[in-house]
Amino acid sequence: MWYMRDLGRLTSEQAALADLEARQAWFTVVSIYFDDQVRLCFDTEIEIGPKRFPIRLTYPQTFPYTPPSVLPQSPERWSEHQWGRGELCLEWGPDNWTPDITGAEMVESAHRLLHGETPDDADAHPVVPSRHVESLGQQLRGSAVGFVLTRALATKLDAIPGAQLLPMGFLMRSTTHVVIPLSVGDEDTVWRDPTVPETLKASSLSLKGHVAILPDGMPIPALGTASGFKKALADAGCIYPEGYVSNVLDMCLVWSDGTARLFWVKDEPDTVTEFKCLPEGGGGRLELSRATLGSLTVGLVGCGSAGGKIATSLARTGVGNFLLIDDDVMLPENLVRHDLDWDAVGDHKAEGLKRRIEMIAPAAKCTVRRQQLAGQESSGSIDGVLALLQTCDLIIDATANPRVFNLLGSVVAAARKPLLWLEIYGGGFGGMIARSRPGLDPAPQIARARIEAMCAEKNVLAPRATAGYEIDALDGPLISDDADVAVIAAHATRFAIDTLLMPGKSAFPVSAYLIGLKAEWLFLQPFHTFPVDLGRPESETTQPIDGNGLATVQRLLKERHDRNAAA
Repeated sequence: MWYMRDLGRLTSEQAALADLEARQAWFTVVSIYFDDQVRLCFDTEIEIGPKRFPIRLTYPQTFPYTPPSVLPQSPERWSEHQWGRGELCLEWGPDNWTPDITGAEMVESAHRLLHGETPDDADAHPVVPSRHVESLGQQLRGSAVGFVLTRALATKLDAIPGAQLLPMGFLMRSTTHVVIPLSVGDEDTVWRDPTVPETLKASSLSLKGHVAILPDGMPIPALGTASGFKKALADAGCIYPEGYVSNVLDMCLVWSDGTARLFWVKDEPDTVTEFKCLPEGGGGRLELSRATLGSLTVGLVGCGSAGGKIATSLARTGVGNFLLIDDDVMLPENLVRHDLDWDAVGDHKAEGLKRRIEMIAPAAKCTVRRQQLAGQESSGSIDGVLALLQTCDLIIDATANPRVFNLLGSVVAAARKPLLWLEIYGGGFGGMIARSRPGLDPAPQIARARIEAMCAEKNVLAPRATAGYEIDALDGPLISDDADVAVIAAHATRFAIDTLLMPGKSAFPVSAYLIGLKAEWLFLQPFHTFPVDLGRPESETTQPIDGNGLATVQRLLKERHDRNAAA
């Protein structure tokens, strides 16, 4: 306890309170004691006019590094600057406290607050200025219910003329009691908020209600009874359908002059409950350059631990289209590293990742193929997957499978598309990221060979992991954990964004990096990085045109044209 470590400070605190009592007739020390938590407490009184305020000064265990609390001895609401019916919000708090301030000074601050708020006459209600601005989170601590107001919905409601009452659809999160307005209008003219994910319905309760658009300048009705609330809306021109009964969970969002308030209306009992508004902030949180990502497509081969983290990060950054390729299934043991959770266990990882992306970026489009490239699949299905990959703006190989890498190398060579690949080394040693851009870098296979050659020059082999990200060691296996995978995946994501945004130039001087996370293998310390210069791309050769082959192609195209014309 602080008073045992610093008996001198204990003595000075007592002396300061005694001095305050001697100087000020409005202050009295009643008792000193330890409470149930062995905290030092002083019960005192502050007298202001005819009223006495029984004050408790409680010293925290971390005093003098945090301030003592000044609060009523019994729960009571004294001030607008008070946490509920407890601690007073004074001139000093945890945000601006310094250890030289005494408990006596806190008491004096409490006196200034209470004296300042004490009216000089029966009609005066003075308000002492506050130094505090409550955050939205602090405001919500006292509210069990709230509703989300998106910018898209606010824009829509602002464009609807008042006065009118329209049908509105809502979602209520089953775990948090947060309501999300989803749609406006009836089935024929419904508007749906495009920023709310469709997949959110699976974990939410769908509700029906109304939105009341009030005329300009009309105040939102005060809380009261459901009958009074409906009458106030009717007087404003927003009339409920005849015979309509509000029961169970009937919501009404009221919009007036850019302000939204949500009410739960119940005819039996005749009550109205208001939900706290959670408005979406204004302005963007991404660089303007990221806007171009919305029209681009990333083909991700491998939706495991690394691939999942890359995909969700790219979705947050604004990539608008994904081709997700993986045949693997999410199992409980994958939870230690994967971005997915129990909600996806038993599903194909690609399907689970699709839902995850849609929950992050509802406008994103995801195409899923549950095929295993370079595995035992039908040639036709693999050909279809490869054809889709050729349409992507960037292909990412997150499999660390040499056979898949070789197959993708041929795809990007034919389509002249960039390929990015990565590898997480076993045991959490680190990882590698690399890319091959047509016309700027060597072909993928050549680039890989040059990385291997660099390792060979240093007379080391890459510490390649098994499927579980582990390698053998004398005292047992060493296994990469989620943080190890996340670091390499984040570097790969940054590499991918650079490739998408700046195809002809780059913020990266080379196109391959070995990134250390431990003082092992090539790495002298964590975050030791080896840039690998892959060199210039190889010279392109142009095949001479074969006359016989060209004639065959021309004949077949003509025959196809003639068949189509005849049909």
